[in-house]
Amino acid sequence: MLRLPVYARDLDAMTLAAEGAGFQLGLAMIVRKKLPFLLSLILAFALVRAPCHAHAALISASPQDGATVPSGEVVIQLRFNSRIDSKLSRLTLLKAADQSVVQPLETSSASEGLEARAPDLRSGAYTLEWQILSLDGHLTQGRLNFRVER
Repeated sequence: MLRLPVYARDLDAMTLAAEGAGFQLGLAMIVRKKLPFLLSLILAFALVRAPCHAHAALISASPQDGATVPSGEVVIQLRFNSRIDSKLSRLTLLKAADQSVVQPLETSSASEGLEARAPDLRSGAYTLEWQILSLDGHLTQGRLNFRVER
């Protein structure tokens, strides 16, 4: 094995230290020169008000949660704050007393809502469970309760 003289080893160590320091100085200089640009770029992105895609939220319902409606045919309408995929969304009506499924509801296609008809509902408490898929791919679900009286 070849052994270097002491002064050569020290020289080699000083070269490596200088290269490391030079890299650190070079990086600091780049950051210092580019920092104003990077900060202005971050600020520009923060100030741009682009629409963000979030979960679709229920904005109106008929019947409303806690409402009492007359017996017979009940028209159900749900509206959301963004477009939904009605083919991959569903409504289910449950009789609240025994939690049995009364019927799945047929829905019509609407871009921001669901509409269904529940024929011949008898007196009692009902729960409407809904599950929708917004066009951005988020699944949202909820339930609302209402009563049917004669």
